[in-house]
Formats: sequence, C-alpha cells, structure tokens
Amino acid sequence: MTKQRVAAGHFFSPAEIERKARLLSRLIGEQTSAARDRMLLQLGRKRPHEVLIEPTNRCNLNCPFCMVGRQNALVAEHGNAAHSLMKRPMGKMSPETFARLRNQILDFGVRRAFLYFQGEPFLNVNTPEYAAQLKRDGLYVALFTNGQAFNDANRAAIVNAGVDLIRFSVDGASEETYQQNRRGGKLSVALENMQLLAAALRGKPTRIEWQFLALRNNEHEIEKARRMADEIGVQFFVKGYRETLPELAATDERYRARFLPKPCTDIYRHFGVYWNGDVVPCCYDNDASEVMGNLMESDLKHIWDSGKYREFRRRVDQVANHPEAEPELCRGCLRWR
Repeated sequence: MTKQRVAAGHFFSPAEIERKARLLSRLIGEQTSAARDRMLLQLGRKRPHEVLIEPTNRCNLNCPFCMVGRQNALVAEHGNAAHSLMKRPMGKMSPETFARLRNQILDFGVRRAFLYFQGEPFLNVNTPEYAAQLKRDGLYVALFTNGQAFNDANRAAIVNAGVDLIRFSVDGASEETYQQNRRGGKLSVALENMQLLAAALRGKPTRIEWQFLALRNNEHEIEKARRMADEIGVQFFVKGYRETLPELAATDERYRARFLPKPCTDIYRHFGVYWNGDVVPCCYDNDASEVMGNLMESDLKHIWDSGKYREFRRRVDQVANHPEAEPELCRGCLRWR
C-alpha cells in the first residue's frame, strides 16, 4: 500500500490520512459552531432556531448509556444510565399537541426541527405525518432512529415526507457486539431497514446516515461498519462516547468526545419539547430537571421571555464568575466543561 510521509520516520496510509481529516473536520466544526453561537449571542440574536421534538419517550430498546443528561448521577447509583431509569411519565405526542407546537415554533422563528429526543420516534404512528407537515412548512427536518420499529407503512410514509435527514444509531458491526450496546435490538433488523430506505430514497435529496457510537467493546469493528455502510449506500460517521465510565471509552483517542469550553451556547441554539408539551432548555435535560413551561398552557414566546427561563440563561452565561450558581443540570455536563 502506498504510504505518505508526514514527519521524519512516520508514515500514514491514504486511508489513515482520510480518517484523520474527517476527525479534524468534525472537531473544527464543533468549535466553529460554538464560536458562531457566541458571536450571534453578542449581537443580540437570542432566540433558538432549532427545536427537538419528542414524538414519544417510550423506547423498544434499553441501551445502558441512554440517559446522557443524567449519566453521572445514574451511573453512580445504578451502574448504568439505561432508558428504564427515566422517572417522568411515558406517553406519545398527540395530534392536538403537535398542532399547537407547530403553530408556535413557526411564529417563534424556528428553522430546523429534529423529531427525536428520548424514545424511538417511530413508535408513534403519527411521526411520518408530523415530519411531512413540518417539511410543508419549509423547515429542515431530521429524524434519529434505532431502526427497529419500521414497517412497510411507516417506511413508505417517511419516504414520501421528503425529510432532509434520517440517522440510524447502530453501534456494532456484528450481532454480538451490537446487542451489548443496543439491548433488545437486532443488528440484522437495523441493517435491513437501512437497506430498504436507502433503496427507496436513491436519487432523492434525503440523506441517510449510520451513526456509530465508539466504545471500547466496538471500536475494533468501526472499519468493518464503514465498509458495510458503503455497500448499503449510506453516509457513515463515528460519534465519540460522552464518557462517565472511563472503562467504556474507546482506547483510540480519535474516537473520544472532545469537550467545549463553558459557557454553553447550545441553550441559544435549540430547545426541547417533550411529548406532553413541556419545554426544556437543553438536549441533555431528558428527565424534566428544568421544565420552563408547557405549550398547552402558555405561548412559546412567553415561556422564552419568562423570568424562570431568563434566570436559567443568566446562570449559564455567568458560570465563569459565579460557578456556584450554575444550574445542577449543567454541572455534570458531558459536552461543555
């Protein structure tokens, strides 16, 4: 194999150079996004332009690292952060709740909608129709899925919805490894649904991605998974594990998540809406630690401008000078440090 010289006595193959370039591009992208958010914040553009919509918080799997926002506390108490440890009520977003949400996010100025928070979106039979309505409204629409809940009807419906992105979370290239991480699922089912959607969407603008969460038990399968994704015809990327337990993290530094420096700017980029209309300020608030209001009881603009939401943002913004006032939700953050 041809080698490229990068320093005296050190060589990388073209494939290794390509992998390093992808990693660098992803790292620069995160840093650039944070810098852009800070600039826009300074210029006074306060409102988020992205919303995370939860079609349901029910899930057909019980992954041990699911509850990322509460991972530190849950791992300390239970040894894992599985979905089954969620305390808030389970349910599905009704058409009535979605209709009110849809009207309010358009009025608020949201431009990008992610039909995913906790749970598996396709366990709500209305998810494809919600996605289609948001696309008709002119929004960028993305869905994240474990790939286990598809059937002929919802596959056809989501193809016709014309969404921008469908991302499959598949953390293994063998059945044995996959089932250690996506407990209750089958790799064969995820791959079959990925293949069927890729075939149905070929030539259409919808992007299909295979997200591979790198862990110590699966990092040896990353290149195999990349080749499988190429064969299927979907985009592949590796996501770094937001580690609480060092023994679960990948040994290869390329596959470890990088922290961003506080103060967090994500709270000015997006907000989340649970299935019941509760509004939360962060994608890591997966168990209702900081509910700012409910869309069925109040207007989104009023919730954003409320004293409670403003005070939360102030405490996040001033963490450098007043770390003792930082919200409890943020103190164990696995993205910002």
